[in-house]
Amino acid sequence: MRTYLLPDGVNWYRANLHCHTTHSDGYWPPERVKAEYKKWGYSIVAYSDHNVLVPHNDLADERFLPLTATELDVTAQSVPEDELDYMRENNGWRYRPTHHFNLFSKVPDPGPMPFHHDLWSVWHDAFEGTEEEKARRAVWNLENVQHLVDEANKAGFLVQYNHPNWSLAEPQHFLPLKGLWSLEVLNWATEVETGGEFCPYVYDMMLRRMGPSLFCSMGDDNHNHGGDLMQSFGGSTMFGAKELTYEAIVQSMVKGEFYCTEGREDPPRILALYVEDGVVHVECTPCEHAWIVGDGRRYADKRVGPITHAEFPLWKDDRFVRVQIRDSRGNNALSHAYAITPEMRG
Repeated sequence: MRTYLLPDGVNWYRANLHCHTTHSDGYWPPERVKAEYKKWGYSIVAYSDHNVLVPHNDLADERFLPLTATELDVTAQSVPEDELDYMRENNGWRYRPTHHFNLFSKVPDPGPMPFHHDLWSVWHDAFEGTEEEKARRAVWNLENVQHLVDEANKAGFLVQYNHPNWSLAEPQHFLPLKGLWSLEVLNWATEVETGGEFCPYVYDMMLRRMGPSLFCSMGDDNHNHGGDLMQSFGGSTMFGAKELTYEAIVQSMVKGEFYCTEGREDPPRILALYVEDGVVHVECTPCEHAWIVGDGRRYADKRVGPITHAEFPLWKDDRFVRVQIRDSRGNNALSHAYAITPEMRG
């Protein structure tokens, strides 16, 4: 029996899930973003300007879908006591850990933004109680950040955790969080700037704690300050859907009917992913290396490029697996993790 992990018989749409415009600190206005991304073969852009929720439904057409989104930053007021000494001694913005979340609305026009731009304004205004109680609840800590994620989910948003390396995020800051939809496993802008934001290892770390309910995606984070466009067109999430509508793409997001890929021109593609007779099959554009990665020290690779098909027998104790390919230019494409059922083992 064949079980498709990525959907079969659908259209595939290239998306940038992390985008800034002149509504916050991006270089292009929304209309220009649409025009430029369409030139590069993108069908979807999530307009995720900082701390504002601006629908751009007027930009939708039969070949382009804007998603309504925002990026919230939650930054420590000072370096926490449990951080390194040199960070606490300097204690400036450069050293303060932060959380950046992309919130994707499940509907095109969700109404007024239910959140403000920092933890203090969010929770000091929202909490009931005395001023002392409000101030205590406004502290940058795991409990209050978790409350923010919970409220975002209740309000109808999918919550993504962004660029953990740039955020100076330590495992204790994010591993216990619940209710996340996805990890941004590649942030193209900070990868271009620092070489430190392609982080499948962080995804694997989170999977060990959260299991395969957590997805992974890639995006650009394209500020393009001064007109340098190297921060654009490098991080893509590929959605499988019958049609390019808001409802269909959101359903693909919720169900995990997507994979992600890096590279500005002709990024590697996963063409099919399925399990048959206890074997995981991946079909792809020509690549040099293919992996299957699972829980614990569960790795297997095919290094006989160029590869267009690879097979990985399931192990009897696999709880979940993900697939990764890499082309001759070093660009990667990843699936998210899939739970392995007894039926898949055959």
